[in-house]
Amino acid sequence: MTEKPIRENGPTVSSGHAPEPGQRGRLRLWWLGVAALLLLGTAAAVLLRYEAHTSRLQTWALGRYAAPLGFEVAPGPSEHIRFPKHGPFDERLGYTQIPAFVASLQSRGFEVTAQARYNEALLAHLDRGLSAPYAEKAQAGLSVFDCHRAPIHSFSYPYRQFDRLASVPPVVAQALLFIENRDLLDPDRPHLNPAVDWVRFTRAVLGQIGSRINDGFDTPGGSTLATQIEKFRHSPGGITHNEREKLRQMVSAAVRAYQQGEDTLPVRRQILLDYLNTVPLSAAPRHGEVHGLADGLWVWFGTELDRA
Repeated sequence: MTEKPIRENGPTVSSGHAPEPGQRGRLRLWWLGVAALLLLGTAAAVLLRYEAHTSRLQTWALGRYAAPLGFEVAPGPSEHIRFPKHGPFDERLGYTQIPAFVASLQSRGFEVTAQARYNEALLAHLDRGLSAPYAEKAQAGLSVFDCHRAPIHSFSYPYRQFDRLASVPPVVAQALLFIENRDLLDPDRPHLNPAVDWVRFTRAVLGQIGSRINDGFDTPGGSTLATQIEKFRHSPGGITHNEREKLRQMVSAAVRAYQQGEDTLPVRRQILLDYLNTVPLSAAPRHGEVHGLADGLWVWFGTELDRA
C-alpha cells in the first residue's frame, strides 16, 4: 500500500527555485557580455591576421615616423650629430672612434671643413637608443691612386662578396629563406614589414614563457634576417642580451625598412644580399674574423665564389 502525499491548503511548494526577475536580467546581461566578447575577439583575430599578412597599419605608422628622419652636410663642425657607442660593425669601421679621431687631428692643426647636421626627428630617434637609418656599407677598404688615377694599392673587407642579388645561386637564397625568413621576398606582399615574422615571433614568445615554467621546453628563435643584421652590426657584442635589446633591434630594422617608402620589396632584396655578404662566420687562424658567405667559402674550404 502506497502512502499518498499530503497536500496542504495554498500553493504547491516545489523543491526548485525559479529565478527572480532581477536574476533573469543579470543572467541575460551576462550572456550578452559573453557574446560581445566573442564577437570582439573574432573581429580582433580577423584584423590581426589581415595586418600580419598585409602590414597595412605598420606601413602607415612606420612610414609616417621614418619619413622625416634626415640630415644634411654643412660647412664646419656640427653640434647636431650623434655617434654610435657600441656594435661590432660600428667598432670595426671606426664609427665609435670618430670623436677621438677628430679630437686627435684637431690637436695637430687639422680642421673640420664639413660635417652632417641631424634634424630634430633623427636626433630624437637616436636619443631613444635606436640605430640611425642610413644605407650602410657592406664592404669597406682603402684604394690608393697615383697622380694619373692609376691604382697603386687596393684593399677591401670582406674580400669577396656577391655584387648583386642576381649573382646569388637560387639554391643558396632559397635555403636561407626557407630556414630563416620564408616570406621575405613574397611579391604579393609589397608592404611587408621585414623586421617581424608574426607567426615565428608569437611562437618564440610562447616558447620563452614555456621555458620559464619548464627548462626543457623548446624555445625556437623568432628573428628575421633584418633583425639579425641589426643584432650582429649594432647590438653590444653582437648578441641579444635581453627583451629590451630584441625590441630595439626590431624597431630599428622596421624604421630602416620604411624610410625609402611604403614598398619594401627593394629593401627586402637588399636585406637578403647584405645578410649573405656580412653574416659573421666565426674566425680563422691567419685571417681573423670571417664575414659573409663568399669569404667563408674561401677561408674554410679554399673555394672561390665563382667556382662554387
